[in-house]
Amino acid sequence: MTRNCTSRRLLQVGALFLIGHGIMGLLKPRWHSLPWNRGPQLLKAATDELADYPRTARAVYLAEAALGIMLAAQQDPER
Repeated sequence: MTRNCTSRRLLQVGALFLIGHGIMGLLKPRWHSLPWNRGPQLLKAATDELADYPRTARAVYLAEAALGIMLAAQQDPER
């Protein structure tokens, strides 16, 4: 019972993060990408690309928000 509740909460938090992060990126892709330019070289390269190409960034952020919405829609509060 507790494990099921914990996993549901983690899925809910994940969906919330994906939706919020995706919408923030849709609104201001360059502004939202640049603060994430920290850490491993692969992450820096990805955030540089997103900051330099706002149309591509918006597509990525839209997909991220859609994934979060799909994840949230699959949750069943009755279980």
